[in-house]
Amino acid sequence: MELLGYLLILLFTVLQNGESIAVKAYAKRYGSGGMLMNAVIALFAAVFFLVTDLVKTDGLYVPLEMLPLALINCCLYGAGFYFAYLAFRVGPYGLTRLLASFSLLFSIFYGIFFLHEETTALTYIGIALIFTATFMINMKGKSSETVTKNEPKTEENGISLAWIIYILITVVSNGFIAILTRMQQIRFDNACSNEFQMISIGGSFLILAVLGIIIDRDKLGVVAKNGLLYGAVSGLFNGAKNLVTLAIYLCLPLSTVSPIKTGLGMLSAFLISFFFYKEKYSVRQLIGVVLGVTAIVLLAL
Repeated sequence: MELLGYLLILLFTVLQNGESIAVKAYAKRYGSGGMLMNAVIALFAAVFFLVTDLVKTDGLYVPLEMLPLALINCCLYGAGFYFAYLAFRVGPYGLTRLLASFSLLFSIFYGIFFLHEETTALTYIGIALIFTATFMINMKGKSSETVTKNEPKTEENGISLAWIIYILITVVSNGFIAILTRMQQIRFDNACSNEFQMISIGGSFLILAVLGIIIDRDKLGVVAKNGLLYGAVSGLFNGAKNLVTLAIYLCLPLSTVSPIKTGLGMLSAFLISFFFYKEKYSVRQLIGVVLGVTAIVLLAL
C-alpha cells in the first residue's frame, strides 16, 4: 500500500501542474472573465466526481451531518479557484506555484496537533526550514524579478502587493480544503468521500457562476469562445487530482503525504518555470527552494 501511495503522489504532482499550466495559459492569453472561467473549471471538476460515482454500485450516500462541512468547502473551493487564477494572471508561474505548495503546511499541523500523528525533532526542524524557505523565496533583491525572455520588466512580472494578497488567500483556502477533506474521511470512515467532493466543488461552481454573471456578464462571449477548452482541461485535471488525493490518504498518513506532496510540488514548479517559462530567480530565492526541498526530506524521514 505504501508503494502505491508514493506512486499516486507522483501522479498527483503531474495532474496539479497540468491544471496550473492550463489556468496560467488562459490568464496570460486572455486575462478576462476570470470568475466565469473558474466556474467552468469547477463544473468539469464536479462532473468528474459525478461520473466516477455513477460507476459505483453502492449509489449516492449524503448524510445530512456532512452538509455543513461541504458547504464551508464550497466557499473555500470558490476562493481557491478564483484567487489562484488572479495570482497566475498578475504574477509568475514559478513563485505562484511555489508559494501555493505551502498550503499543505495546514494539513501537516492538523495531522500533528489534532490527529496526534507521530513526530520527531526532524519534523520541527523541517517545519522551521519551510518557513525560512517561504521568507527567502519572497525576498526581492536586484535580480529577483521573475521575467520571461520576451517580456518587459514590469511590476506584474514580479512580486506585487496584489499578487501577495491573491496567493495568501489561495494558500489559506487550499490549506483548509485539505483539512476539511481529511476530517470528512475520518468522521464518515471514507463512506461518502466522492459525494463530499461533488457537493463541495459543485457548490463552488454555483457560487462562481452566479458571481460571474453579475461581475463578468460582459465577458460571457470571451469565456464561451476561448475559456471552455482551458476550463475543461483544468477542471478535469483538478477533478482527477482530488480523486487521487482521496486514494493517497487511504495508503499513507496525512503527516507523511503533505510534506512529500509539498516537496514534489516545489521542485516540479521550479523546473517547469525555469525551463518552460524561462523565469529567472535571485540567489536568495534559489536558496529558498533548496531549503524547502531539504525541509520536505526531513519531514518525510
